Amino acid sequence: MTALDEDFLPGEPPHRLDARELRADVPAGLRYAAILTVVGLPLGALWAFLAPVVHVVALPGGGSGSPAGEADHAFDAVAIHVLLVASFGVIAGAVAWRRRHRRGPVLLVALVAGTLLGAWVAGRIGSLLAWAASPVPVLVDPAALSRSGAPGGPVPAVLTSVPPSPGPWWIALVAGLAGALTYVLAAIVDGHEEMGRDGAS
Repeated sequence: MTALDEDFLPGEPPHRLDARELRADVPAGLRYAAILTVVGLPLGALWAFLAPVVHVVALPGGGSGSPAGEADHAFDAVAIHVLLVASFGVIAGAVAWRRRHRRGPVLLVALVAGTLLGAWVAGRIGSLLAWAASPVPVLVDPAALSRSGAPGGPVPAVLTSVPPSPGPWWIALVAGLAGALTYVLAAIVDGHEEMGRDGAS
């Protein structure tokens, strides 16, 4: 009899998790959620290192403007944050699925909660660690700036920068969604009603 035949022949009913097993999964789920939350610290530091700053030129008299292309860096910083937290969610979901003896709803809830908190922590830590370059005196042509005063010849100005922003808090939802989708897709591919869970402790 082949493995394919065994999948279609009647056999023992699939194992259903009872309340005792669910309660036994809670400590492991809490530990995993705590680990994922702590991972948000280095994740935020990595974003602060990778995110580009936005340079701004302060003109005499209070005017200001950005050199060509600098305005796009604000979007780049948010995009990098989204990619980092999405990757974080996918990796966390894959690691959770590898914990074969804890597969189930408790670990799924812990995965979603942990990735949400970890991504939120990453955003807050990234905001705190984001740096801005020191002001530098320069000569600029106001007409060459995207936002400026009247055009004219080169004038003394100050080149400064704005720290990057990771974006709104709800970007953390990307991590939770990515983690949940990874876990659910792994369960679908596995195809077993008990998700291939074994009895190891």
